[in-house]
Amino acid sequence: MPRGLKIFLAVIAGLVVGEAIPIIWYIVATNYFGVFDRDGGGAMGAIFLMGPLCAVVCAIIFAVVVAKRTKKA
Repeated sequence: MPRGLKIFLAVIAGLVVGEAIPIIWYIVATNYFGVFDRDGGGAMGAIFLMGPLCAVVCAIIFAVVVAKRTKKA
């Protein structure tokens, strides 16, 4: 598999994982830690603010890790 394709797939995986982290954390916080969110502002913040931010950060991290591991000697 070409190196560029591996890096591209790592970016896609980072976007998916990074978007899922805040959403899962919100679900855990409201169900198990007793966080009360009456108007849904916390959910919107997790999905529309923290989700994309965390997705971009995770995508960059995943891409850098894969790029370093697939670097030719």
